[in-house]
Amino acid sequence: MRTTRVWRKRGAAASAAAILILGLGMQGAQASARTVSKKALATGVVYELITDTSYPAREYVLLYDGGVASAALDQVLSAPQVGTFQKTSVMAANAGAIAGVNGDLNDWPARPTHQYVSNGMPIQTSTPPGVSLGFRQDKHGATINRATLKITATNVAAKTSFAVSSWNTGLPTTDQVVGYSWYGGKYDKPQANQCSVRLSAPGMVRWNAGKDGTGRDYAVDAVRCSTSTPLPVTSTSTVVLSSKLIGKGATWIKSLKVGATVHVGWSDGTPGAVDVVSGSADILENGVIQYAANCNDDLCLKNPRTAVGITASGGVIIMVVDGRSSGSNGLTLYQLGREMKALGAVNAVNLDGGGSATMWIKGMGIVNHPTDSTGERPVSNALVILPRANPSEPIPAAPKV
Repeated sequence: MRTTRVWRKRGAAASAAAILILGLGMQGAQASARTVSKKALATGVVYELITDTSYPAREYVLLYDGGVASAALDQVLSAPQVGTFQKTSVMAANAGAIAGVNGDLNDWPARPTHQYVSNGMPIQTSTPPGVSLGFRQDKHGATINRATLKITATNVAAKTSFAVSSWNTGLPTTDQVVGYSWYGGKYDKPQANQCSVRLSAPGMVRWNAGKDGTGRDYAVDAVRCSTSTPLPVTSTSTVVLSSKLIGKGATWIKSLKVGATVHVGWSDGTPGAVDVVSGSADILENGVIQYAANCNDDLCLKNPRTAVGITASGGVIIMVVDGRSSGSNGLTLYQLGREMKALGAVNAVNLDGGGSATMWIKGMGIVNHPTDSTGERPVSNALVILPRANPSEPIPAAPKV
């Protein structure tokens, strides 16, 4: 198991020499158990194929050094609205990526399982929230966080705020306010028997005071409380906040007037992030593996895996592991944590695995071996490494004082 830093730049000859010296210093059986091949994909981006016959396992690794890379980390959804799956390879290629892997787990009807933020705007909340992976605004680093996505709406003039209980994930209960955006599509949208306010004409994206989330001002363009006619989301730039017809949420919505300014903001404790994707399990926290070697829960057992780790110096490790075959059994969560730690990670999160586990690299195609009999599985979201930062990404303004 390697313990050397993975982020130092080394020439091909130096790399080969290091591997040879390592092999000579080990007993023959150990030396032959693990082989590593490398390929530079871009400045600061290295692909490694690790074959370890002791498990046995094949590990496909992307090493990202944000300190020198011009390439940028990002995430993509399978479609602008809930309801359409897409293959990781197609999402990555369409984004113009250098490489891509599958992201969060998937729920019906074609949506991520956990909380998700894109371009500084909430896409959905979830219960449980999952373990968040937040990409920095400059897309040259990431943070793993374990906090719940919180959304608040504020009547700016009256200085009254209301917690938004969910976003694109269901109906309000008594006293709640929930949010809907274009992403909810036909599956999560305002209903009859609700009080709703539609917000439009969004202002610039701004950091919140703690810079662990963003928000923007909207103008109220309609308020409706109806037993029969919902107030719809009409475009990608409008959102609708809804409550039951009576209760504290309804009272707050009824207080809003057309033309008023409402600020909608979110935070999840991830510093400097404008994109957040989440996973199912915290596998490494401050250098400590979070699952025991003898864990026998279904989640712990050997499976194909996709995971992301963060090093002490801020580097990002993206790993996909083959499984369910004689050549690669897959890894338990304990083994996955051990491998991430060996590569230099101090924190790591488990993303979707099983038949979804996929790594695609430009010019190489799908480099791992997805296990579905039909080949690569369509999913709802993916992580990508772009050649450069996406110019459409917002650069949040300073917080209002």
